[in-house]
Amino acid sequence: MGLALARACGWMRGMKLSLIPLCVLGLNLTCAPVMTRAAEGDLKKATYCHGFKEDQSPKDVAEFFNQGEPVFLSIQLKGRPKAGVVRAEFMFRDDQIAEAEVDVATVNEGVIFSFGEDTFVGFDIQPKQALPVGACYRTKVTLGGKPLGEFPFRIAPPKGATPSKLLKAALAKGADEDHKPVNETHEFDGMDKVFLAGTADLGLASWLEATWLVNGKVDDAGTRSFTLKENKEKVPFHFDFIPAGGWPAGTHEVSLQIDGQEVVREKFTVKAGAPMAGATKLTIDSSQLFRDDGKGEAGKEVKYFTTDDTELHARWKLKEAALVKGVQLVWRLLEVEGEKGQVLATADVEAGVDDEIDSSLTVKDGLPPGKYRVDLVQDGKVLDSKPFAVK
Repeated sequence: MGLALARACGWMRGMKLSLIPLCVLGLNLTCAPVMTRAAEGDLKKATYCHGFKEDQSPKDVAEFFNQGEPVFLSIQLKGRPKAGVVRAEFMFRDDQIAEAEVDVATVNEGVIFSFGEDTFVGFDIQPKQALPVGACYRTKVTLGGKPLGEFPFRIAPPKGATPSKLLKAALAKGADEDHKPVNETHEFDGMDKVFLAGTADLGLASWLEATWLVNGKVDDAGTRSFTLKENKEKVPFHFDFIPAGGWPAGTHEVSLQIDGQEVVREKFTVKAGAPMAGATKLTIDSSQLFRDDGKGEAGKEVKYFTTDDTELHARWKLKEAALVKGVQLVWRLLEVEGEKGQVLATADVEAGVDDEIDSSLTVKDGLPPGKYRVDLVQDGKVLDSKPFAVK
């Protein structure tokens, strides 16, 4: 999704907030219901539209947006609340793609009394490229941290796009060069790669995505998708996946979505799990530091680094091979004259079965003299740390 500019404005008696620029990912909108019997500062209406009037109230209400169109959201609050920040978080599924906020105290600054006027706050987003089509967007609105509501919106397919629909899908142990399933089944071994193969009618800009659930939990490493650049009937496809370390015993699932909406969910069973499946406990044997060999790889082992070193390498050896999953290396500055302690860099380790874990840090001009540390972290918990000095 493309970068966009999010802006937020509020209005009361001609007073207008300055724009609040924010670099974000794209989004879009639809219409929201009216809330009756609202108290001061409560939400009366949230309206998606194609523009604002001078007072930030909606102009030309929108029920959907086309790809690439600017998106406008008008928030109407009852009366003139004296304090609180109105915040809008625009979401694609569960991921935040944009945010902006307005301080209503600034909007209503200088107002001594009122006779029932309301406060309008406007947010607008300018996508810099087409956003994925579908109804998997929503906006979360709060005032002073208090939820005011969540409002769905959708991006419409481009003009001329034909309707998309799934024709068939099947689980199998393989797929041929035409994406047809080979050896259809719902039972697999722990080290089998599982295939979901099928056909679908897909319109211009439609996207097809597969999500794999291992014992009920989504494994993000398996998520794959593709987008159509033209209308096409009977499109053959297949997705395949095996978790790092293999499948554990149990019942698993794959979900297939078109434009973010689930069209099929297939369950399958693994009776004999892979030996390493789920065995993510790491037993540390030793840790080492290395100077670069001049080719981007670990070279001579060292006890400390110098200010001339621009490539720093760290390695942990495990007592036995294990499923390395959810692991991250964190390089930290601890004590350097004139600097506060801080994280220098983080690196996620690709999931897989291994007996050692490597990480490297690249610094253009070398590090200043001082004390440092690199942490081995798994699922947010520090398993081991390797302190070092730069001289």
